[in-house]
Amino acid sequence: MLVRQIVPLIRAAIHRGAVKPVGPEDPEELIADGVAMAAKTLDAAEQRSKVVAPASLAYYAIQALKSGRRSGYAGRQDAMCPAVQLDHQVALKSMDEAIGQDPETDDEITLHDMLAGHGESADIIVGRNLDWPLVAERLTQRESYVIQATAAETPGTEIARHLKVCGPRVVQIKREVAQKIREAWGDDALKDAVRDTRWQRHVRTTAERRACRSERRAA
Repeated sequence: MLVRQIVPLIRAAIHRGAVKPVGPEDPEELIADGVAMAAKTLDAAEQRSKVVAPASLAYYAIQALKSGRRSGYAGRQDAMCPAVQLDHQVALKSMDEAIGQDPETDDEITLHDMLAGHGESADIIVGRNLDWPLVAERLTQRESYVIQATAAETPGTEIARHLKVCGPRVVQIKREVAQKIREAWGDDALKDAVRDTRWQRHVRTTAERRACRSERRAA
């Protein structure tokens, strides 16, 4: 009954425009949701030994779709629910919608630009924490202090004052630590840790932002 009678009725109604898609929905999605709801109703009726007409199941599935219900309906508390959007309680915005301009480059800033993460990902942080003992066992107490102080963005002059050495000696210690890290993790271990100058970051991020925007517009 479901495949031979109910599905054709739902499909025909959807293609006639009986249900208005909400947001990015397409007819095939609506048909799948309608069939899933009709199948659930049919299963419940069969368990209670009730006889239902195929046209009735198709009709009520279509009416449910019109009201904004879907097979995964979670109620009108869900902001992504089509029913809430039909009630005009929420409004979906494109991630590529311009919300202002970058004061440095005068380029448009989108929601995607504002929400994109620019820091280290969790897998990189976890991996470094797991591998850190390989480096820690190679460091002296002085080298460990220099690493911790550098990570805390302590100025080099303060590090030198604490260790009672000159500034060039602090730079030398950092290079020695870097070499030990390369020996433990490989030559590419410090590639992502090297800090660019301000103008280098500006040039790189501007180029990346423009490339991403061009790809999104092309898509």
